[in-house]
Amino acid sequence: MKCCPKEQRVKVFKTGSSGREVRDIQNRLVSAGFLARKNDERSSGMFDRETELAIRAFQQSRGLHADGIVGPDTWPVLVDASRALGDRFVYLREPPLHGDDVADLKRRLNALGFYSGKENGVFDHDTAIAVEQFQRNSGLSADGIVGIATVDALLRLSRVTKSTSVASVRETEKGLPSGGIAGRRIMLDPGHGYPPDPGELGPSGVRESEVAELIVERLGQLLVESKATIFYSRRRSEYMDVVSRVACAHEQSVELMLSIHMNSHAGQVARGASCYYFSSGNYRSPYGYRLANHIQDALVDACGLVDCHAHGRAYGLLRETRMPVIIVEPVFITNPDEETLLKDEAFLARIASAIACATEKYFLGVKTRAEERASMSHGKN
Repeated sequence: MKCCPKEQRVKVFKTGSSGREVRDIQNRLVSAGFLARKNDERSSGMFDRETELAIRAFQQSRGLHADGIVGPDTWPVLVDASRALGDRFVYLREPPLHGDDVADLKRRLNALGFYSGKENGVFDHDTAIAVEQFQRNSGLSADGIVGIATVDALLRLSRVTKSTSVASVRETEKGLPSGGIAGRRIMLDPGHGYPPDPGELGPSGVRESEVAELIVERLGQLLVESKATIFYSRRRSEYMDVVSRVACAHEQSVELMLSIHMNSHAGQVARGASCYYFSSGNYRSPYGYRLANHIQDALVDACGLVDCHAHGRAYGLLRETRMPVIIVEPVFITNPDEETLLKDEAFLARIASAIACATEKYFLGVKTRAEERASMSHGKN
């Protein structure tokens, strides 16, 4: 099944760009504390080296890919960073409100024991329930609207609470998936989409987007054979931006999204597999952590790939979705040897099989090696 919302394009700004949009970017970096306002060149809206370094530092602080480029993943996070708790009224609406103020609200509610869900800066249903519970406990009108009185009560209590989060604990208590993969609604998402976006290119010209499509096709067949219900974010040779991919996943009410990409590096030496799940501040998705580590282990074992490990990040696709999303990057397409492997259908089949087997383990409730090691370590203590 395929889902194709209308795409929305976001301009890309990098070293050499100029104009009022760049001036806006710089002003937001100044407000966020990543850039000093000092010279005429910057006030004229030139994307200089110092602006690039500030963007890289901002991206690194937010769990984004630190490439120094303001594109569809970085721009909305930069906009969200300009909003502080108390600057505006926040409440449940559709489309949901976004921002650092919402992320701060959710962190404070979770720290106080009011489960507000994934700490992703999105005001969702869990957040609304947590706000109303907090308001009742604080003797406020339980209207679900975070205004001056609610913010004052939160700030007052936050001064005497530790910076911890109940979110991961509550999600684990609700139970990680078990019972098998049959009937599970899973979305497969081949990254990028050519034309116009091929993703990264290998030394001999292999396109990331087309390899991702081939892996997704094989993976979909395997998961269907396991009786899962499979949806595809896009068709072959079709482009979709992150916003549309998120909307597609929500529209189909999937339980999980697997997004297939290839890694890249400026040099040709980097090699190996890595996976990414949502993590931000004190919060780590227990669902994403488990599945990402299962896939990582399977890729290393079945395909003989270098283990570049599973990492928590706050990329847009991971941050904006209500369900767990795993970004899988099985190889570095910029490595000549690994690019050659991508031309081998048998190798692509092994990648798909490894991801499928890992996904089945996840839905059976099997713990990962990392979880087993952590359990043994806690037992010794």
